[in-house]
Amino acid sequence: MLRQAENKVKIEGILSEIDIKPGHFNKNGQMMESIGGTITVKVTQSISGEEKELAIPIHMFASKLTNRGTPNPAYESIKKVADEYVSIAASENGEDGADRVRITSGNIRMNEYYSADGRLISFPRVNASFVNRINKSDCKPEATYTAEFVVAAKSEEIKNDEPTGRYKIDAIIPQYGGKVDVVPMYAQSAGVIDAISTYWNVGDTVKANGRLDFSATTETTIQEVDFGEPIEKTRTINRSDLIITGGSQEPLEGEFAFDNAEIQNALADRKAKLEQQKEKDMSRAQSKKAPAANTNNGFTDLGF
Repeated sequence: MLRQAENKVKIEGILSEIDIKPGHFNKNGQMMESIGGTITVKVTQSISGEEKELAIPIHMFASKLTNRGTPNPAYESIKKVADEYVSIAASENGEDGADRVRITSGNIRMNEYYSADGRLISFPRVNASFVNRINKSDCKPEATYTAEFVVAAKSEEIKNDEPTGRYKIDAIIPQYGGKVDVVPMYAQSAGVIDAISTYWNVGDTVKANGRLDFSATTETTIQEVDFGEPIEKTRTINRSDLIITGGSQEPLEGEFAFDNAEIQNALADRKAKLEQQKEKDMSRAQSKKAPAANTNNGFTDLGF
């Protein structure tokens, strides 16, 4: 079976929000207790020389019992966060009263689903089961990752038919159980771009480290009208980018390299599961559509 890749995320910052709730799920016909949701961690760090304020959602889930029927430590850890930790949102003193937290066992996964019009929505997210509360004086803000992967594609990033100055890598990350995620990563500094474009080739197994850029920017556009004042529109663009800051120059070889045939089989399985996901999501979208009620075929008396 395809081995699981090294895939680690470290996050250290201020606990911003907690949205964790108890639940249940069906396992072999039996309802099992669980707990899950998200916490958001505020991190300020430098990315390619620019100081950024990040708001990183951490997705958490655990069953109350393990497969052996014993208490699950991950469940207790998540429940403690929900019951005892203090977020900025819940603190009377804002950031000063909020807990500082450290996550060292997070990992990168892709969140993928289909929109009502059949578009694949795909973006990376961070999963974790254990969160440690730390002293304010010990907190050194950080949102970094290390990952092994197979290079699926590499090219200049193009938006609106123009190069952005960044370099994009599609990374195949083997996950638990022989599954794979195809994760977009980006290089921004000239030195990193030069190394990747020169030394990494499609099909290579490589290792990279980098920083998480989970931030938001505001974009304002002006829409001209036929007469009168133009319309100003503002929208918030949420970013969830993985920025490569370094890595292995030469590809990993021997037992450290992922087998190409196993990767291809895993990609085929991923494609089949995405097709199933598309059918499921499109079916759900169609079921939500209801015909609009139309009680007349013309104008009614408007009352004047």
